[in-house]
Amino acid sequence: MTPLKSYSLPELEELALRIQAEIIKREQEEAEKIRQALAEAEAAAERARQEAIAAAAAEAARLAAEKEAAAQKAAAAQPVRYMHPSNRALTWSGVGPRPEWISAWLATGGTLYALEVAAEKLAPRPIPESLRPR
Repeated sequence: MTPLKSYSLPELEELALRIQAEIIKREQEEAEKIRQALAEAEAAAERARQEAIAAAAAEAARLAAEKEAAAQKAAAAQPVRYMHPSNRALTWSGVGPRPEWISAWLATGGTLYALEVAAEKLAPRPIPESLRPR
């Protein structure tokens, strides 16, 4: 490396300007690298957030399906206590929230007792052994 004493004043001033320009250039390059790293980190964080949301939605859907299956299984296990007299598909075991058709039935003057009687009369009965084909 050449000693600084060997340079004239104009050469030193020009060297100082070149050094200052190089410092500015390197600072800008470093700032750009930092911006790029920040943008990449933000993109990775957004991807992770989206993946977490998707995983949570999938888990919620799975739990809802399990809950629905358990409710259907529990409803199937419960005997039918109330049945609509004109529509056998409308049944209720008396467990859980009251269905809309029960509320409508009661609002039109019907009674729960009438629905219980309908359930008893319209419930499917097993075929007696004597009537079964052999």
